[in-house]
Amino acid sequence: MQDQIIIIATLKLIDNKLEELTEVINDLQAHCINTEKGMLQYDWYVSEESDFIKVLETYTNSDAVLFHFDNYKPFVSRMNDYRSFVSLEVYGNASPALRNRVQKINAQHFKGIAFLHQDT
Repeated sequence: MQDQIIIIATLKLIDNKLEELTEVINDLQAHCINTEKGMLQYDWYVSEESDFIKVLETYTNSDAVLFHFDNYKPFVSRMNDYRSFVSLEVYGNASPALRNRVQKINAQHFKGIAFLHQDT
């Protein structure tokens, strides 16, 4: 739990192409589930107006995030036709390597101060 990293990415949907983006997301998620042992969550949400996307990602640690950044690259060109990047938020104690990697996109970093998790 101490090393866990949560990412929230905000994306803008291009030309209302949610159906096309969803096809790529399905392929990407299938790829990630088979190749990324450190990924715990990878959920995509669309706003009610269908103009913004939020991606909620949870990883075991910073190394798992860095692996994902490289692992999803084959899907980027397909996604670029349907979404544009807006922002990235990083929650947890990001390693220097992760901080360096997201510095160029001005990611915001949030350090945890209190946690409560309940089993369902």
